[in-house]
Amino acid sequence: MAEGKCPICAGIAGIASLLPNQDAVRICCERCGHFYVSTSNRRFFEGLSDRNLLPFLSAHIRQNSGPSAPLVLRYEDWESHALAHKATPVSRKLDLTLRLMAQRSAFPGADVVFPYNDGPLIDAANEAEIGFLMNHLKESEFLDRRSSDDPPRKRYICVVSGKGWTRSEAQSTTGIPGRCFVAMSFDHSLDEAWEKGIEPALREDCKLDPIRIDKVHHNEKICDKLIAEIRLSQFLVADFTLHRAGVYFEAGFALGLGRPVIWTCRKDDLGNTHFDTRQYNHIDWESPEDLRSRLRDRVIATIPMLGS
Repeated sequence: MAEGKCPICAGIAGIASLLPNQDAVRICCERCGHFYVSTSNRRFFEGLSDRNLLPFLSAHIRQNSGPSAPLVLRYEDWESHALAHKATPVSRKLDLTLRLMAQRSAFPGADVVFPYNDGPLIDAANEAEIGFLMNHLKESEFLDRRSSDDPPRKRYICVVSGKGWTRSEAQSTTGIPGRCFVAMSFDHSLDEAWEKGIEPALREDCKLDPIRIDKVHHNEKICDKLIAEIRLSQFLVADFTLHRAGVYFEAGFALGLGRPVIWTCRKDDLGNTHFDTRQYNHIDWESPEDLRSRLRDRVIATIPMLGS
């Protein structure tokens, strides 16, 4: 992998050419993460005069990719992805920052390092915004102290206070580690997508406990049981093939709880997704086997504290 410049943040990145007949490269950037970009799109981003949205595109890429599951960056939807992250409220950014600090603490009282390059993980636009968020958390006594290394190292060193731990734990939305709720149409045409794709990807490949509401024995009303199961789950997989209204509701409820959602849809039906959800990075699968492989990679790349 050759060293070059990331077309999104202009930082140093690894660049790998793909097969000769593929008009794209793979970018591995410490700030933006891992993604594929075509030659023409790479030139577009490098030559973009107004770069104000690009930090938020970095956030989208970083939060939706990993070494084993790079995101495919497309011209037609990059702006909507960036705008979605730009719209994150400051209160949400503060909660994300504090939660990330707590997750990175080896134990209460331990120093926590936050590099500037991790700004995309909290939807921060730049170093000034990171500094603002850190200062506010310190002034609110959620951090006991805050310091930064010399500018060349560009990182903060923090300690989460007792008050910070209390707030972080009170707002914890992790659910039961390893438990995953699956929202999808129960139409028989998707039986193989479940049996050969989603279930083995989660249960066999990732050693997780997938829950599909029609497979659970219960005595409650179905809506009560559904809500309870989503609350108990660490994250949710939502397959939008056939576009059942219930899947949209379940994904939205999970997002409201702060649960990660992995979005999937059969490729020939992807164009029918609702415009409110198109900005999310769907796994556009073509066969149950393709779905299994790509879902496994996405889970490994984006879901922390797996039960394996």
